[in-house]
Amino acid sequence: MKESLLHISKSADYNVMPNVQKNILENFITEFSKNKDEYFAWDATSGTSTRKSFMLKAAVVSQLIKSKVKGKYVGIMLPALQSTTLLIIASYMAGKIPVMLNWTVGHKVLSYCADLMNLEVIITADAFYKKVEEQLPDDIKDRLLLLDKEVKSISLGMKLKGALMATFPKLLVNTKLDEIAVVLFTSGSETLPKAVELSHENIITDLWGSLQLFDIRVQGIFLSFLPPFHSFGFTVLSILPLITAVKVAYTPNPTNIREVVEALKHNKANNIMVTPTLLKMLMARADKEDFSTVELVISGAESLHKDILAQYNEITDNKSLIVEGYGITECSPIVCLNPKDKQKLNSVGKFIKGLEYHIMDLDTEKPLPVGKEGMIIVRGPSVFGGYMDKNIESPFVEVEGKEFYKTGDLGYMDEDGYVFITGRLRRFIKIGGEMISMPFIEKVLEEKYGEEGKHVLAVEGSDKGPSPIVVLFSTKDLDLSEVNRYLRESGVASIAKIREIKRVDEIPMLGSGKTNYRALKEMIEKDL
Repeated sequence: MKESLLHISKSADYNVMPNVQKNILENFITEFSKNKDEYFAWDATSGTSTRKSFMLKAAVVSQLIKSKVKGKYVGIMLPALQSTTLLIIASYMAGKIPVMLNWTVGHKVLSYCADLMNLEVIITADAFYKKVEEQLPDDIKDRLLLLDKEVKSISLGMKLKGALMATFPKLLVNTKLDEIAVVLFTSGSETLPKAVELSHENIITDLWGSLQLFDIRVQGIFLSFLPPFHSFGFTVLSILPLITAVKVAYTPNPTNIREVVEALKHNKANNIMVTPTLLKMLMARADKEDFSTVELVISGAESLHKDILAQYNEITDNKSLIVEGYGITECSPIVCLNPKDKQKLNSVGKFIKGLEYHIMDLDTEKPLPVGKEGMIIVRGPSVFGGYMDKNIESPFVEVEGKEFYKTGDLGYMDEDGYVFITGRLRRFIKIGGEMISMPFIEKVLEEKYGEEGKHVLAVEGSDKGPSPIVVLFSTKDLDLSEVNRYLRESGVASIAKIREIKRVDEIPMLGSGKTNYRALKEMIEKDL
């Protein structure tokens, strides 16, 4: 394996904090103009880059992008690699807006996303393309630009111009950019993906607000394996390193746990951002020595079960901090985080600095008092301005004369300001007049039938048929009567029973590490 990010630093360590008055490119130039020989990024393919070499490569690639992309947007379709992060900053240098594409969503959805943005060029790499070729429709293949092949033919003039830009970035790089920093797509686990434009202000204020609750050291090393089409992967594992120069080690496949563990060990990473499902898989493969350098784990996208927390504390001898958070693509994405000085079990923490928020009554659309469950609504500089497709119903609601974003998530806030998520509005089914929570049923069944290090079950439902139905998908044989008896014994209302158990070889997953509930719903409705 190629050299790691470990070296004796000649510069001081300090807690990073982005400048909210600057855009991403301006922050990047400021930070990468300092201590240029400091290591910055690593992956098994490209090895290690210093700040200086990274900026030089980005500047040269920006000339390629400028020559090949005539429109406003450029598609990027690559996993967690330093070349992906390099393409993002090179896009800004070229005056383009990156559109991050998810190759795992299927032909129809991928074509829909590219067509919605009128993408003429989608940048990927030949080696990666060969791995995912069967997942791509022909109309996507026709738009591909293979970076590793194209860089071989970059002209001497482009190289010289790039070298000058990297040497004198404050003079030669145009930092007057479009206010939009990226186009991401909602996960599509339950509906067709929606295009979300996030501005430079959205992303930088989100990171600024989050860093008020915990510290990230510039000499610390992030382990990045969440895909950059995922909002957390983009903001925290691509943009945060770009605007603060914090070190980052990339490994491209979040489900290849062996490679993730190798990257963790090789670089002795300090910070990991992960879903509970992936953390469980990681701990099943790694040992205490592998986790010995880890100082901070931020968990999100799913509820952090107490058993996973206990296992993590055991493997790290209670010497590492694990904090649960909550985020949404439309909010750049971080909304809540547990503070470094006090975490609460089962809570996603407190709202980050800069956000206004309420827990809203679903019927009256009025704010609710502490302890009462309702929909979480937020507003602030990190919240997006609306979906690109204006035919989509507005996600905003006016409360007390101000416009708030409706998250679609249900929860309550305690007297200390900690938020507890109780469910997702869209994953509720009304049976006999009662709202039945799919996540709640799934969580109860996971406690009995779940397996350490494996993703063996999921619960989904549909009300499209003659009567609502709740289905348990499982990778092992389970008895329907026994499952429903366990639900009743666990306090679940008898009306919320499993109608059918579908035996599957594996639970479908999105590239972000979440369960693909849209695929499960389609399996149910196909048989109705």
